[in-house]
Amino acid sequence: MRALVRSCLALACLALAAPAHAQLGRALDDPGAPAERAADGEASDEPSLGRALDDPDRVLEREAPPAPRAEPEAPWPGPQIQLGYSFYRISDGHGAGDVHAGGAEIFVQLPIPELRVGLLAEVGARDYALGGDDLVVRGALELGFQLAHMLDPFVPHVSFLVSFGGVVAERFESTVAHAFGGAGLALGGELRVARNLHLGAQASYQRLEMDGASYDVVMIRLFAGL
Repeated sequence: MRALVRSCLALACLALAAPAHAQLGRALDDPGAPAERAADGEASDEPSLGRALDDPDRVLEREAPPAPRAEPEAPWPGPQIQLGYSFYRISDGHGAGDVHAGGAEIFVQLPIPELRVGLLAEVGARDYALGGDDLVVRGALELGFQLAHMLDPFVPHVSFLVSFGGVVAERFESTVAHAFGGAGLALGGELRVARNLHLGAQASYQRLEMDGASYDVVMIRLFAGL
């Protein structure tokens, strides 16, 4: 009899414990299986913008870092080296002749880009009607002023030129050589095509002296450079 009473009491305790466990699950917002929800939470630990917006398919995307800004191109400091063609007419005691010459000019880069300093060397030939062509060698120092930034990509300039050189010719089956020198003014400009690549032209008037006589010389130069 006592065993029967104990069995009834045990069943009554179990019946009372089941509703209490169900109420604890509802208080913890887990009316179903708590183990499954815990496993769900372990599978996706990171919060997402989609869940915050009630859209489980949208995942919070991290904002990409801004692209680095390209630095502005530095202003052109002016020409550095030029290869050019020169045309002028020079006279001596036996007449005048056209000179066609080619050469290179190297410029000194100064802290002040408006200042223009260059050294020119060129070699060419002078037409001589009564014989073969004469050999002409000329060097020049150029000191001037240029608008390096104001009208970019066009850079005009005005320069003072000092020229010196010589002519080697054959006269009446004899080889003669004459030195010449002088100075003058030049006006020209460069047009920047791409980066440092540029094209340009220059016209100058110079007073040259050779073999005891002075001559007015107008010179045209066409060039390209960096």
